[in-house]
Amino acid sequence: MGGVIDVSRPPGSLTFHTNAEFATVILAPSPNMEAAFASDRLQTFDAAVGMLVVNPSNVDRTLKWSTTKRNAAIAFGASAYSDLASSELEGANWELRPPKFGHIDLRALRLAKAMASEVSASTSNPLYLDALLTVFGIHLLRHYSNAKLHLKATASRRLSGQTSKRTVEYMNENLSENLSINDLARISRMSPSHFIRAFTLTFGMPPHQYLVNLRLKMAEKLLIKTNLSISDIAFQTGFSSQSHLTNTMKRFKHITPGKIRTTN
Repeated sequence: MGGVIDVSRPPGSLTFHTNAEFATVILAPSPNMEAAFASDRLQTFDAAVGMLVVNPSNVDRTLKWSTTKRNAAIAFGASAYSDLASSELEGANWELRPPKFGHIDLRALRLAKAMASEVSASTSNPLYLDALLTVFGIHLLRHYSNAKLHLKATASRRLSGQTSKRTVEYMNENLSENLSINDLARISRMSPSHFIRAFTLTFGMPPHQYLVNLRLKMAEKLLIKTNLSISDIAFQTGFSSQSHLTNTMKRFKHITPGKIRTTN
């Protein structure tokens, strides 16, 4: 889908050119910032927390800042936007339209903060990050592109019994894989954003949390019923390492894998 970086830089300047669409959300105030697209004159403004900059691809950008700059940079490839547009909008045609420098977007800020926190967490959840990126990408398409007037009407509703069963079976069969929101939405025959809402209404928790519960349940079963090493169990249940499994189990179950094994 895309990627996010939590960026912190001392005072300086930068001119760059990118072939990917990306957005920047300011996470700490930076007064007297200067910026320009292409050959435009530099504009001076105070970059407040929550300021959103939408950066089109293949356009030169110049940026100068006089204090430490902290922001989240969220990047998507053209195919990711097209996939989202085709599933969420009436037609896959889109073109990003950047807001004016200084524009504040509080929803983008909330999503950016959540993504920045997730990428720095010791128990980072790839499916949760993918869901945040999906919601962020859809937000950009709806509010900062020429496709925003052609939204499909999709009512919030629960998954059907058959769809719920099919989705959970797919999760269980692929616990060791790096599942994405697109994978699960496709299995459920829904758009990504509709799937996230419908799944959460159905199960009382978002997809990433449900998947964590399934993985922990399977890990506990393997700890009790097999002699597999804890590291092997971690990889078989979708955790990146033994420490990842241990930290996640301590966080959600308040017990360690070793303790489960020695007390059963």
